Amino acid sequence: MPAALDFLRPTSLAEAISLLSSTEGAQPVAGATDVWVGIRSKKHTPKALVSLKGIPNLRFILPDRDTDTYEGKADGVAANSGVLLGAATTHGDVEDSPWMKSHFPAVHQACSGLGSRQVRNVATVGGNICNAAPCADSAVGLLLYDAGLVLAGPQGERELALADFFVGPGETRLGPAELLKEIRVPAPGPRTFAYYWKHTRRKGVELPLLGVGVRVTLDEDGVVTCARISLGVCAPMPARSTEAEKVLEGKKLTAQLAQEAGEVAARNALVRDTWRGRAWYRREMVRVLVPRVIGLSGALDSVSGK
Repeated sequence: MPAALDFLRPTSLAEAISLLSSTEGAQPVAGATDVWVGIRSKKHTPKALVSLKGIPNLRFILPDRDTDTYEGKADGVAANSGVLLGAATTHGDVEDSPWMKSHFPAVHQACSGLGSRQVRNVATVGGNICNAAPCADSAVGLLLYDAGLVLAGPQGERELALADFFVGPGETRLGPAELLKEIRVPAPGPRTFAYYWKHTRRKGVELPLLGVGVRVTLDEDGVVTCARISLGVCAPMPARSTEAEKVLEGKKLTAQLAQEAGEVAARNALVRDTWRGRAWYRREMVRVLVPRVIGLSGALDSVSGK
């Protein structure tokens, strides 16, 4: 059994940062679905937990009015708006959002496939990111949209690209007593197609053997103007396959081009053997799944006129 812990309940972000600064061995906690597992396995040995659950204005899904493509509407969210996700927003919140499903489908798919519904109701998107596991579903989905993070700490707030946030397994660029406040996701723009595929042994309540996300934006002639390919469990941390993205950009999208992107993504994947899957298998599935996910996004059908 873990040793007794102090459980601190701040009511503001400033108080939480102050407690993390002044309390020896303090660790922030929100949904706690990963933290408690780490404590029970003695991977984490905090002396105190600082709960973020009672802090207002950390759980929301709102239009980002600072994005260049935002058009304010009194009666709801503009279709071309970016989105702000509070760090304490749960995966269930994203799953239940029709707007996220419609405009940020890969993020919606990634959040909807995490664990069981009971887990998704308490597990936060911010916690999934800050846990920095190679298999973090929501991080793979958010990388497709060039998401940025707003971090708050003793020195104030700063912004950092999600792609630059991860250092290694369980390691991030969070500073001492610093917290993730919100996730900023830019609007993807018109003629954008995206999809996230979670490859598992069974359909539900399973960690991914591999996570593959794809986003492509096409011009009127079917030429790829922007491509993003993100992978989970293919490196020490969730990451983009930038070399595979270059294969797609500037060319008319075809099934053959999608296959070539899969080959490059597989060749550059930093896969390794684990008890859950062999490196050769993961590499082969990257090769297979990248073109498949491009197809599932609807991008190929759009070009062919289906």
